[in-house]
Amino acid sequence: MTLYSLARKNIVQNIRQYMLYLYSMVISVAIYFTFVSLQYNQQLLDSTVTLGKIESAFFAASVILIIFAAIFIWYSNSFFTRTRKKEVGLYALFGMSKKKIGTLLFYENIIIGAIALMIGIGLGILFSKLFMMIIFKIMGFSLEVTFHLSNMAFLQTIVVFALIILVTSIHSYRLIYRFSLSELFKAERKGERLAKGSPITSILAVLFIGAAYTLFLNPNGLELIDNDGLRILTATGSLIIGSYLFMNSLVTFLLKAIRKVPPIFLAGKNLLSITNLLYRFKGNVLILTVISLLSTVTLFACTTTLGFYSNLDHISKLNNPYSYMFNLKNEKAEAEINSLLKQGGGNELSYSYQLEYLTMKPGATGIPRVPGFFQNMLISESSFQQLMQLRGTNVSVDLGRGEAIAFYDGNMDVKSDPFTGKKVKLPSGEELTISKYKSYSFLNQGNMLFPLVVDEELYKELKTEITPETLKIYKVANEKNLSKLDGEITEIADPLTGRDDGVIYSSFYEQYHYGMETYGLMIFIGGFLGLVFLAATGSMIYFKQLMEAVSDKGRYQILRKIGIPETEVKKSVARQVWFVFALPLLLAFCNSALISYCMGEFIQISMLVPFTVCLAVYLLIYASYFILTNYSYLRIIKPSS
Repeated sequence: MTLYSLARKNIVQNIRQYMLYLYSMVISVAIYFTFVSLQYNQQLLDSTVTLGKIESAFFAASVILIIFAAIFIWYSNSFFTRTRKKEVGLYALFGMSKKKIGTLLFYENIIIGAIALMIGIGLGILFSKLFMMIIFKIMGFSLEVTFHLSNMAFLQTIVVFALIILVTSIHSYRLIYRFSLSELFKAERKGERLAKGSPITSILAVLFIGAAYTLFLNPNGLELIDNDGLRILTATGSLIIGSYLFMNSLVTFLLKAIRKVPPIFLAGKNLLSITNLLYRFKGNVLILTVISLLSTVTLFACTTTLGFYSNLDHISKLNNPYSYMFNLKNEKAEAEINSLLKQGGGNELSYSYQLEYLTMKPGATGIPRVPGFFQNMLISESSFQQLMQLRGTNVSVDLGRGEAIAFYDGNMDVKSDPFTGKKVKLPSGEELTISKYKSYSFLNQGNMLFPLVVDEELYKELKTEITPETLKIYKVANEKNLSKLDGEITEIADPLTGRDDGVIYSSFYEQYHYGMETYGLMIFIGGFLGLVFLAATGSMIYFKQLMEAVSDKGRYQILRKIGIPETEVKKSVARQVWFVFALPLLLAFCNSALISYCMGEFIQISMLVPFTVCLAVYLLIYASYFILTNYSYLRIIKPSS
């Protein structure tokens, strides 16, 4: 019998043992193939206006998927090979050379990898159209999805995973050279030392996490750190260190404290589970820390993207108060657009206004927040009041000669006032001081405009020196559904918008659907990455717990022999597995809830519903992993009949 045929026979006879490793590889391949199928789907690429963004976003996400899939498969392979150390030791004991054993393991891994690649690609083909329909839906496309398979997706998936499988196969081959025969048989006995919990490091854990939370909640709380980027970096670093110390010391310290309370500790199920956790927890610290941080990032990223998507209507109206706004400097084109808007295409025209303004040369403001290429616009008090009345807001303005009003400029930090007190030099040499700030957009964002409202008398004086221009503003009912009308207007405006002579054009419909595509794409990619992270973290705990179940089987047999009821054993296992699953999720919940709240306050949108939805999905999948792990653990320690 050749080594290759022996490898095939081993896989067939021990298929249940191989299923854990096969499962992790199949999931990784299926997710990656489905993702790159979408990346190369021509219908998706042709339909989107965010072509540059979609390609770069898919590329960046595919790189993350490759890295994470490689780590996940490597981790799974490491646990799988550890479970077989005794088997490898028996091969060596019966006289098989290290080279032959290594080759056998290499063949087995190659065969499993090839099977996983075929099954994973098959599942990816089955689900690719479904995911295509989902991404079209969330990006706001009303197109019939066609079934499409990309040769590049096949090639890229095969190449990527062939390399990963080859590397892990070489890793399996080298296993036999890293351990002596005695080490292979004693592998299960390593790392069973009692975990230690220091009061000092436990206090440090609380201090580091507290410092991180303080910086997130109150960025100006630590005055020594005066740079926003440095604050975030410091908070993140503090959270990572605090999470590790929390797992490494504080949890153990609390478990030991419980052990000193006899009424709680001596209860049968607590005695078994707490004792086992104290002896096993030391080996789980790093993995639980990584899982808590990955879960934090996943929950926060999914909450933020879903928050933006669900509040897109509010964000679009905040940034773009008008359906159309233009100064094309072409009378014929403007007349054509005016005619189309008055006809409305079945949509009622709510109001229109011709806003007169004066333009200063680029860079005239001298404000760092306003780049030099922005078009600086001066608007009179009366024009400002008239336009705001059309918008349904009565404003009272009483500016002095050297005063001006600035407006929200689309920055994510909605609450901040970046302009009050800043000086602006006029062409006449006179200085304006921005004395008031309005936290709403006066004009549509995205046109690189910086409008300032100035005193009426000053405006009239400047008008004698600067030729005034007119901005046409229109508000149309049902502006999110102007596909035909917007297409006709864009066809007229597009040839004129590439000029550098102060041409302005803005469409609410275009910006809204651009946002739908952008945030829809972010949700889809974030969901995909979140699914991978969740599958990986759940599987890591699953593999780790089953490894411990194999080692603990003898202990549970002894407990049964001394009279511990089977129900107590089951409760002890459930508590132990639940603790390992719940601990990183609890820390991730606290971290992500706080960071999501801070992000919501920063951009002034509610994150409660998005966070609740993401957490519910996360808990549902995590609960499935817990049930599966608990069931598998009990099966392993079940007494032989």
